[in-house]
Amino acid sequence: MLLKIGQLAKRSGLSVRALRHYDDIALLTPSVRSDKGYRLYDSADVARLYRIQALRRLDLPLTHIQAMLADGGASLPQVVAQQIASLERQIAQASALHGQLRDLQAQLDECHEPSMDNWLAALERMAASARYFTDAELHTLKARRQHSGGDNAQLTATLHALMARGVAPDSLDAGAFAQRWIATLLESVGGDEGMLMKLYAMNWNEPTLHTLSGIDRAAMQFISHAMAHLRLAIYANYCTPAEMDLLRQHYVRQTDTWPILICALRTHLTEGTPAASLQVQALARQWQALSLAKAAGDPALQAKLRHAFEMEPSLRTGSGIDAPLIAYVRDAMHSL
Repeated sequence: MLLKIGQLAKRSGLSVRALRHYDDIALLTPSVRSDKGYRLYDSADVARLYRIQALRRLDLPLTHIQAMLADGGASLPQVVAQQIASLERQIAQASALHGQLRDLQAQLDECHEPSMDNWLAALERMAASARYFTDAELHTLKARRQHSGGDNAQLTATLHALMARGVAPDSLDAGAFAQRWIATLLESVGGDEGMLMKLYAMNWNEPTLHTLSGIDRAAMQFISHAMAHLRLAIYANYCTPAEMDLLRQHYVRQTDTWPILICALRTHLTEGTPAASLQVQALARQWQALSLAKAAGDPALQAKLRHAFEMEPSLRTGSGIDAPLIAYVRDAMHSL
């Protein structure tokens, strides 16, 4: 069965103009041309169009889709699996929204009109949280936040006091506080390093939350840099003094980039994105570059850091990096 371009447009919900554009950029070229030059599409063309549209729903640009199809990186089972994962994320976001609205409804039922601050906080958290967490994760965060009481507020006040005093991230006070901060956050997410990275990414990427939480990027950098200096002290057991001099110059400055990268990779791992996919390979290349950069471009020092990271549990605490993620990145690197 062959379909003319108008028929395919009607059945697929696309415009004729869009299908012609796909043909012009060699994304979807009809397999058959009639004697009069009409575009005719066969079943293979329709299957390819399904892949294209499914990938478009994942917000991939046409150039990336074209590369994926050319490399054979978008088989039907893979595309369907990605669509299912996308729909599951949408379902989770809708469930999170449902939970937020039920909370507000409960306040209204009790005749307590939420204040403007409550409404704004709910709206902003609603939009941001749903982009990063599933409904189950949000439920966990809410329950643990209620259990912690005012601990988070006290910690935030202490953080601001340290920064106001000009305490350096490499000081003992900053290191002790950073450890306490990470331990508290890990407790709030039930020890889940993946959720910890999501919290970091959400607060880093969403400026509207800074006013609500009292934690802006400068505060996050203070904590992450303090943790980096604590890790440097551990790496000193594996490196020469000359190597440590190099690390002090290069290691800390790479710190801010890692959590966002780790969060992105963990998301793909959770969603089942193949390690050989273009998206994961791009992140793996970034991982390679950062790993080498923090070692001052020295492969031998990079290998020492990797060995220390595998040997020292305290280096991994709060990093978001665990064995499954390491294996996933390694698979992506092997497929480069």
